[in-house]
Amino acid sequence: MDPVKPTTLNRRSLLLGAIFLVGGAAALTQFVRRPDGGSRGPALSADQFALLEQMVDTMIPSTDTPGAIDAGVPAFLQEMLREWASEATRGEFTGVLDAVQRQTFSKFGADFRELPGERRLEAMREFDGAAIKSGDAAYGKFKYLVLLAYYQSEVGATQELRYELVPGAWRSCLPLTEVGRASAV
Repeated sequence: MDPVKPTTLNRRSLLLGAIFLVGGAAALTQFVRRPDGGSRGPALSADQFALLEQMVDTMIPSTDTPGAIDAGVPAFLQEMLREWASEATRGEFTGVLDAVQRQTFSKFGADFRELPGERRLEAMREFDGAAIKSGDAAYGKFKYLVLLAYYQSEVGATQELRYELVPGAWRSCLPLTEVGRASAV
């Protein structure tokens, strides 16, 4: 099951997801930190990390709920890239950052980080539309990881989404205004 391509929910994809979750949980128990406490070094340079912060803040800004910066998304992604990502994945990830910078320089003649908020949003919308239209798998993975990091954080799961331990009676069709936010599972 590819997280980049939208799929229809059917019994086969549901079972595949369940198997992945059970197998993924079992596989995670096999990971251990290196005995020397070290890692492969920083996955992103200081400039790339600053760019990542600005990009995720543009993608998931703070509104009436905390944004990606408040949820610690950039630090989480940096840690994932440093500790678990292969060199190929790290290259794809930094390739997305470089592509956004190139597009921003060509359109606005400035670094993404130097643009005002409205221009950043315009640049990200343009890049997002072009990447999705062309089927850019690296950007699809990047966007998936950003969303995964946000909604798996405590902030994303408890303040953006609403958790109900016991949701109550089943009502199959409700207006969203009556419910409020979507529920976290």
